[in-house]
Parts: sequence; C-alpha cells; structure tokens
Amino acid sequence: MNSQYVLITAAKDEEACIAEVIQLVLRQTVLPLAWLIMDDGSSDQTAEIIQKFAKDHPFIQIHSAGSRGGRNFGSQYKALQAAYELARQFEFEFIGVQDADQAPEQADYYESIMDEFHRNSLLGMASGFVYERSQGIWECRPSNSKDSTAGSTMFRRACFEQFGGYIPLEYGGSDWLAQIDAKILGWEILTRPDLHILHYRPTSSAGGLWRGKFRDGMMDASFGSHPVFEFFKCCRRVTNAPFFMGSVLTFAGYLCWNINGRKPVISEEKVQFLRKNQLAKLRRWVWPFSSIARQT
Repeated sequence: MNSQYVLITAAKDEEACIAEVIQLVLRQTVLPLAWLIMDDGSSDQTAEIIQKFAKDHPFIQIHSAGSRGGRNFGSQYKALQAAYELARQFEFEFIGVQDADQAPEQADYYESIMDEFHRNSLLGMASGFVYERSQGIWECRPSNSKDSTAGSTMFRRACFEQFGGYIPLEYGGSDWLAQIDAKILGWEILTRPDLHILHYRPTSSAGGLWRGKFRDGMMDASFGSHPVFEFFKCCRRVTNAPFFMGSVLTFAGYLCWNINGRKPVISEEKVQFLRKNQLAKLRRWVWPFSSIARQT
C-alpha cells in the first residue's frame, strides 16, 4: 500500500503559532509528499512566516485564497477544498487536514495514524485527542470523544473523495458532517487518545469565547441534534471551562435556532442517522443508573 500522504491547511492570522506548528510537522518521522497551505487573507505576518519555511523545505507550498473578510467557518473550508484541488496532482493514499492552530505533539503522529489505516481497510478517518493549554499546562480537552475525530484529522483518500470532501457551513460543523457522511457510507472512524494534538487557540474562542459557545449551540441545532441529547450534553459539560455559563450559552444557541423555526441544514436522512447515534450514546451515559438502558 502507498504510504505517501499530503497535508492541507487553511491559515488566517496565525502568526502567533504558525511557526511552532510548522516546526512540529517538520519533526515528523514520515514527512508529507506535499503540504499545501492556503493563506486565507491574513492581515498579519502569517504568509511571510510560512514563506520563510517554504524556502528551506520545498514540499511546503503556500497559496493565496484571496481576501475573504473576517474569520469564519465557511471561508476556512472553502480554502481547504481549494487546497485539496491543488493536491490532486500528487499520487497519495492519505490526506491530513492540518489545522493552522494545531500541531502533533509526538514525532510519529502521522506515521502512527497511517499504521492504523494499514491494519484496517475499512478505516476512513482517524485522529488523536486534542490538548489545550491551561495555566501553562497542556491538558486533555474534556470534550474529546473516542467515537469522534477531533482536530487535525487524517483521511483515507478513497473515503474523502467518496463523500465529496468538506461542505462549507455558516455555523461550522463541516468536519462533523464529514464524519456522518463517512459513517453512512460504511467507513469506520478511530481516535487514539495516546496521540496528542496541541491546540494553541481554545476551542470556540475565535471571535470571543461567549459568542463561540452560543454559536456551538446554533451549530448543533443546524444539524438537528436531538433535544434530549443536547440537554444532557450541556449538563455534562457544566464543569468544563468556562463552566456553567458556557453550557447555558450553548443550550441558549440551540433553543434560539429552534424557537425561530429554522430547519436543519443537512438532509433528513443524516439527521435521523445522527439522532440514532446520539440516543445510543445517551444510553451509554446513563447505563449505571437506568434499568431501561440495561434492557436495550
């Protein structure tokens, strides 16, 4: 099997961390065939920093996605799709979506992920666990889940092309939709808790933490997330930073979408698939306390 892979990245105003991200990729035991970075209209020194590394490492290619206004999810995933179109010229088996504000901690991160693909021909997507810095210490993000990839994800090329790649969405969730599409098509998903992805910007903090939490709820509602599952999920995360208010704002965003009568942005088939999986997950959460769950 071909072990070559390419990386694609959308970068916008990442001068604070992009150099460290590149350095951690450069120390990988297996380097990518090509790393296509789309500068998504940065107004800082992001492009200049990338260009300096590209001079010494020809596999790094920086391209301009043009000016697309402020930071937003739709723009990010359009840039990633543009990067993938450029990657098609290469012969590769796997593709890694390397976020510009995330980096693999272990030097064998991508090699280890590719080993998982070699072991399981049905594996379509895989990633490690996201770690975020709190008071100078890298800690496992509480929302990490073994049944959902997070952060910088690697795909089998056949899987990525079968579901058509990323679809830009106004409230985010393009990576979430990719997982739903992959599962519906029969592909398996894997996360490795022992492989760490360092996230330099706290989750949902772009544009302000409180706004980000409210947007998270809007995103969940835009996918048709089951109301019971959404309530329990917010309750489970009430102790996660920023604690109570973060969960309240997430659920408020979910309610706002539904109160206004807005419909899910994904197909009914995908909504039902998502809700079926959410209810199964909910039963696992309450298993120790529910006699009903033990019978299902």
